[in-house]
This record gives sequence, C-alpha cells and structure tokens, in this order.
Amino acid sequence: MDSIINTVSSYFKAVEYPQLSGQHVGTFCYDSIKDRHPVTITKLIDQTFKIGSRTPELERDTKDVTAILSRLKNRLQTDKELELLEGKEDDIEMWNNAVKLLKPGANTWFTAPWLFIECYMYRAIHQAFQQTTAMRYPEYDCFGKEKDQGLEDSLSNMSRIASLLLHPSPSQTPAKLLTEFIQLCLWGNRADLSILKHFGLELSDVTQGPGDGDAVTLSNHLERVVKYLLELEGGRVDIVLDNSGYELFGDMCLAEVLLRTTKLTSVRLHMKCIPWFRSDVTDPDVKHLLAAFKGSEDPSLKELGSLWQSRFHDNKFTRTDHPFWTSPHGFCEMSRVSPELYDELSQSSFLFFKGDLNYRKLVNDRQWPYDTDFVTALEGFNPAKLCALRTIKSDSIVDCESSRVENILESDREKLFCGHYALISSNIS
Repeated sequence: MDSIINTVSSYFKAVEYPQLSGQHVGTFCYDSIKDRHPVTITKLIDQTFKIGSRTPELERDTKDVTAILSRLKNRLQTDKELELLEGKEDDIEMWNNAVKLLKPGANTWFTAPWLFIECYMYRAIHQAFQQTTAMRYPEYDCFGKEKDQGLEDSLSNMSRIASLLLHPSPSQTPAKLLTEFIQLCLWGNRADLSILKHFGLELSDVTQGPGDGDAVTLSNHLERVVKYLLELEGGRVDIVLDNSGYELFGDMCLAEVLLRTTKLTSVRLHMKCIPWFRSDVTDPDVKHLLAAFKGSEDPSLKELGSLWQSRFHDNKFTRTDHPFWTSPHGFCEMSRVSPELYDELSQSSFLFFKGDLNYRKLVNDRQWPYDTDFVTALEGFNPAKLCALRTIKSDSIVDCESSRVENILESDREKLFCGHYALISSNIS
C-alpha cells in the first residue's frame, strides 16, 4: 500500500512541479545546455587533441575520443534524442534502462530533464575515454590537469586554515569551532571548476568566502545542526562529497573537527566512481591531496597530511564510492534503485550532502515554489538526519522567502548562479 501511495504522490508532484529542462528558456538550466555544456566538451576536445602527438598509441586514442566527443557535442546542439550507452561497465544496464524510460517528446537534449542530460553528458564523456587503450580511468583522468592545478592554486589558503585547525584558540568552544568549520565547508563549495570559468572567476576569487556569510545564506539551519551534532552519543557521520581540491580540504577539516568536538567516533567520505562534473572527488584525488600535504615544505600542511593518513589507517576516516552517485536518479529513488546504499546511509548518525548537484538530487531538481518546505522537497528521502551545504549555482531552490529570491533574480540574476548565495538546509525539526 505504501508503495502505491508513493507512486501516486510522485505522479502528482511530477505534473504539478516538473523537473527543470532546456524547454524553459531564460533559466540558468537553458543557458547551461545551450552555452556552458558545449564549451565543456569543446575544451575537452582541444585538451585531448594536444596530447595525441606523444605516442602512436595516444594518437590513435585521441582521434577516436575527439571524434566521439565532437559527435556528442553536435547531437547536444541539434537537440537529438539521447542514445543508449555502449560498454561493459557495471552501470551500463542501469543507465540504458533509464534512457529507455524517457518518454517521446522528453528524450532529447533540450526536452529531457536537465538533471538527467547533464549526468548523461558526463557519463558519455567517461565512456569515450574508456573505449581507448591508453586513456582509460583510473590511469588517466580527463579532468585531472584542471583538478591538479586547482589544488596547487589553493595551497596557500589551505596552509593558513591548517594552522588554525591544528592550533585553535583556547577560547573557542566546541560549538563555535564546529560552526566555523561547517561554514568553511559550505563556502568551499564555491570552488567548482565547472562554474568558475563560465562566470570569468578564478579560484582566488572564491576561496575566501563572502564577507558576511549569514547575509547571503538564504536558508540557514546551522544552529540546529550544530546543536544536534553536539548532542549525539557516538556513531558515524557521512559526508557525500562534491569538488576536489580546496573544497575537499574543507570537508576533511570538518571531519577532523567533528572527531575533536563531538562524541562521534568516525567519518565516512563518499566519492564518485569516475571523473564527474569536471572537479568532483574520486579516490585518486584524495590520495593526491594527502600526498601533496605529506610532501609539503609547509609545516602545518605536512603535519595535517600525516594526521589524516593515520586517521584513514585507524578507520577514524573511511572512504567509499558507489555508482548511484553518478547515476541520473534523484535521491528519492535511492531506496528503489540502490537499496543497499540507502541501508548504508541509514546506519549513519548524520549525513552531510555537499554542493549543488547533490542538492538538486535531494530535491529532484523540480520547479518547486521557493518557499516549499525542505522536507517536502525531499519526497520521502529520509535515511537519517541530514544537512545540505550548498552554494547556489542552478535554479532549484526551496525553503526560502519567495520574495527574496525573486528580488535577487530581478536585481542581480548572475549572482544567484555563481555561488554568491548559499543554503544550509536540514530535516531536523
């Protein structure tokens, strides 16, 4: 009976509040499909072509990849139907089943849900490289050069924060320290390589965060989150990661602070299985950050690198990945599509979901009214108490004063989609 009720409820939500798609001209979603996504593919084609002269094997591979990516870009720009993916990886059947379920009239690049086609684009990019001999992941990450540069450009800011983490002021209470590092974790989400270049921003423009974070946090459940965490009597916190580099550093700082200020005993980090959305965290990215810290001449980074290596060795920190995180599904479908992952999250004492894509999947990227209650927008997704930390970079926004969002859209629309504004949303009542 419950499944029937949920199915009927989902149907009416889909009719009343459809998912965003490229049919909605004038939205950031439409602009992204029309302009931003083709640029992403073009840059990847140019980057791939440049390395083809290194060996005959690479030359063959780069010709194959650039041909596949050029075709993908053409089909996007001419609004063709999404094709089935090819390959032998474990998630191919799941992806192709999802493509087959797209309805006629809503199965092209501009008519299918934006959440679906954006995930599809990155999955298709991955598949192009997996069909090669010498450019397959994990040996080769097509976004690795950008991510490596992002990490390098952030090290000076990381050093300053590492020193504060390792040597906090004696006057800082657990609540104050936890509050500050949740905010660091939040504003680190501005360091998104898929967005920065679109708005002409550099990493140095966003790693400091805004001057008054509270003033631009449109929904703020921070106090209730801190109170809840400090009252926990042990257990594990899970952080579903977003971007590598500076943001990953902030997430791991929060993990460290959670162990120091609460009774929690471990933190689990959830990564992506494959290169995703240009800068999302994969296992090699975590290893690269730890290695960079341990090999650093900066004493604070070196100390922190050794400490975090020991945290992983002692299972105080653990990390894992799952193909659901790189699927096209909203999280309200997790219990059906990947019940084992839902069960794993249900064993957590608290969940943090980082970033714009995870937020969009939490609220299923629907055209909810801005004042929709966050719990309502979760559509039954409730494995544990959770908090979304997101700097806004797309159209889906809930749990806010409608008039405030509408005023921002009228007065300074661009700022609403470049990470200037933020949300701290929780299902804690």
